[in-house]
Order: sequence, then C-alpha cells, then structure tokens
Amino acid sequence: MCLLVCLSVKKTSVQVLVIYDSPKDSLPTLEEDGPPASMIQLPQAVRAKLPAVTLPRLSTHPFGTMRRSRLRIMLIALLWLVFLSAINWVITSQVMKRSPGSSTHIVQGQGAGPLAPKKIDPNEQNLHLQDDKIQNQVENEELDDEFLKSQEEEDVEDDNQEEPEKFMADDEQSDQRGQNGLAMEGGGDCERKNNFVFIKVHKAGSTTTMGIFLRYGYEHNLTFVLPRKTPSLGWPAQLNEDFYIPLKNNAFNILTHHTVYNRDLIGNIMPKDSSYLAILRHPINILKSVFNWCSLGDRLSIKADNPVAYFLEHLDNYAKQLEKVDSPVSLRNFMSFEFGYKSLHAPPSEDEMKTFVETIEKEFNLVMILEHFDESLVLLRRVMCWDMRDILYLTKNAESYDYRRAQISSEEVRMHRQTSKMDYALFEHFNTTLWAKIEQQGSNFRDELEHFKTVNGQVKKYCESRDHNEPLKISTTNWYSAFSVDKEFCKNLIKPQKAYDKELKARQEPLYTDNYWDTKDEVAARWAKPKLPC
Repeated sequence: MCLLVCLSVKKTSVQVLVIYDSPKDSLPTLEEDGPPASMIQLPQAVRAKLPAVTLPRLSTHPFGTMRRSRLRIMLIALLWLVFLSAINWVITSQVMKRSPGSSTHIVQGQGAGPLAPKKIDPNEQNLHLQDDKIQNQVENEELDDEFLKSQEEEDVEDDNQEEPEKFMADDEQSDQRGQNGLAMEGGGDCERKNNFVFIKVHKAGSTTTMGIFLRYGYEHNLTFVLPRKTPSLGWPAQLNEDFYIPLKNNAFNILTHHTVYNRDLIGNIMPKDSSYLAILRHPINILKSVFNWCSLGDRLSIKADNPVAYFLEHLDNYAKQLEKVDSPVSLRNFMSFEFGYKSLHAPPSEDEMKTFVETIEKEFNLVMILEHFDESLVLLRRVMCWDMRDILYLTKNAESYDYRRAQISSEEVRMHRQTSKMDYALFEHFNTTLWAKIEQQGSNFRDELEHFKTVNGQVKKYCESRDHNEPLKISTTNWYSAFSVDKEFCKNLIKPQKAYDKELKARQEPLYTDNYWDTKDEVAARWAKPKLPC
C-alpha cells in the first residue's frame, strides 16, 4: 500500500491531503482502523491544531456482486419460461385444431337454435364452460366502448331521401303469395321463421339490414353461412364451397353475407323451408351512392358540383371511359347483377325483363325498399312472425357527401333508365308489391308503424346515451309482449359485422366438418381475393 501525504500550513489553517493507492475492499478509515503504519508522523504541536477528520467509507456495498448474480439468474429463468410457454402454445393449438372445444359464445336464455345451451353432463368434457363464460364477459366489456365509438350519428341510410319518382300501389293489384305468407297481426298462431336467406345489395341500406339479421341469429343461437376470409361469400363470384366454412349436415339457418343470388347453389346448403329476403333502392339513389363510393367524379375528371347530373347529361362522352374503370360490375343494372342477372351492353328486351322480374317475384318472400325502410321492417316482422325487439336497428355504414340530396331532373332519370332498364323494372315492381302487401295488412299496420318509429327512437336514444344503470322497459301492445333494453342489448345492436363474424366463428367451430380442417390449407393455397366493386 502506498500513502502520499501533502501538508499545507497557512497562518489560519492546516490542510492535509491524503491519497491512498490500495484495493477498494481494503481502504481504511481513521475512525475505525486508525492511521496506517506508513502515515508520516507530524509534530505534536501541529497535530494538536488539526481539526478532527473522519474519512468516508470508501468500500463498496458487500451485496453488490450478489445482486448482479441474482439478476443474471432471474433473466435466464425468464427466458426459459418464455421458451417453455411457446412450446406449450404450439402443442395446445395443434390439439385444439383437431379437437375443437365447446363454444364460448352461446347466448344464454335465448331461442332454441342448434347452438342453444344444453344441460351439462359433469362426466363430459364441459367443466370449463363457466370459466370461458367469465372470460367472454370480460372481452365483451372491453369491446363495448369500441362499439359505441363507432356508432353513426345519422338517421337510417337515406331513409328521409325523397324519391326521384313516386310509385304507389295499384289497389287492383294483389299478390297471392303475399296473402298466404303474411301474419296480419304478427302474432297469434303465427310460427316464427328462423331459416332465411338475405341477398345483400350493395349501397341499398343492406349493412343496416344485415345488422338486424346478425343480431337476431346471434341472440337466438342460430347458425350462419360464414365466409372463410373476406367479409363476403366470394362476391362478385357466385357461391361455392371454397368461400364458406362448411358445417356438419349443412346445419345452416341464415345466409346474409354478400353473395350473387343463385337459387340452385344457395338451395343446396340452405333448408328447404328458408324464406328469401332482399332490399332494393331507387336506381338514381344507387347511382349517387356508387359515384361517391367509387370516387367516380374524380376518376372521370368531373368538376361539377353535382357530378351525377353532369355525368347523365354527357353520358355518351363517358361511355368509353367507364369501360376502362377496373370493376367487376357495371353502372348498368347495378342491383340486378346482385340477383344473378348477366348485364350485357345491349338493353334487355321487354320479355327478358318480364321473365326476370317474375322469377324473382316467385322465389322471394319479401323484397324491401330502402326509401320505405320502416314500413319494410314492420312488414318483415309480420312475414317472419318475429317480435318488435327483433327489428330494432341503428344506422350503419351511412355516408354523407355534398350531392347526396341533390335534385335529379326527370330528363336525367329518363336517360339513366335507358342504361339500367332491368334495375328500374325490379324497383318499380317491388315498390308496387310492397305497398300492395301493406294494404292487405289493414288499418292497424299504420298504428304499429308509428309505434315502431317511437320505440326505435327511444331505444336509439337510450343506447347512445351510455347511461345504462336502469334498463329501458317497453310495455305490452297489441303487436308484441313487453320487453326491456339493457347494456347487453345495446352492445349487440351497435356491434359491427367484423365483431359478429369473429364471435360466430368461435361459436360454430364445434360444428365444422372434418373436411374443413383437412382441406383448409389446400383451399387457402388456391384461394384468390375477390375484386371489390371499385
């Protein structure tokens, strides 16, 4: 050990600088160890005048090295834990893929569909259902705020939009199929219909309508024809087994995702007693919505305030440009394409239009009209023998744009009719038959309609208020029994299609066919993403 002492003596003070050169764990202090043997001995007179000095302890903490060792051990243990967890996850996922467990998304106390709750045998492998139910409740509460934030503030999509032309029912016309299929009061001995197909027509309020059907099937534990990947069932192609998840014995109740109508293909997987439903919209309003949806004003370099009117006024000039727009469908007969009509450049003949419309009339139980959405829903409730709570709705996927309510002249409508004759034939026929069926319902239909509008407004206000401490109670009427609306009901009312699809796939997994698991990778390899309309 080397010691250096520097002594500086001034008139008023004595400064001592002591420097050690020694290992850190053996440095002494004057207080505990006394001065080292090598310290220079100062004269007694000088030492007497020095102030008492205690050097700080310079040794390191005795546990420093141990702490670093512990951290290294903990880090190694953590890495092993992550590694073992990953191995366990891989093994578990492979086992579950081949032996899917019980559904964790069954709605308790609703309906009697194929997925309705059954009594649990304690000897079977269902002992973990309660834990799954609790976990599902936690996940739903986390999704609740997300669903509420996504709610649109507008009224029903284009519900209040005026029709370019007014079509009223002819009192002399009647619909024999409607007379036999409608429940006049929507109650009594009427049998609830749970099997149905809904042809989801783009830009015709179909997302809002589909939301009604998704909630109905979910709350009544019914099964759906669910797409494998995209939100649609292969649209614009027609239905085939690569587009949907097969269930054992084709145990489907509802088909409501986008697909092109083909009665034979759909009838092969749906029950024979299925009701067929659809919705239409005035072709001019469809054109407006498609123009906005596909940004056709920009793509066609139209600078006018009302690009749709300008487009119709110069239709011949834009004909060749439209052929260059990459789209699986044409602006001609946009809705008819959804019903399986092969749109050709040549306008359809009168006989072709009559045959096509008569076929749709024969094969569909009800075609609703967006411009009369509430009337259509009340009629739907009676046709399907449902309760009023089943048809409550909130608007979804509605868009606002500058020319949405712009006026279109009768001459422009006439020009558009020439390019979409089949769409106009469909709309005019089913608008007429809608009012004919309403007339068959008697005077109490109007009373129920006004009451439905009032109740739906109350439910909308309650669900959007987010104050759900007390349920909203709806009293018994001539058309339905009393019911209540609570937070859970609101969550299902607002829930978007993507969330429903995720929960329904988890619920239906026990019903998947073995062939689905065996061919899943093969189908994915040949699967091609369908084109979007725009």
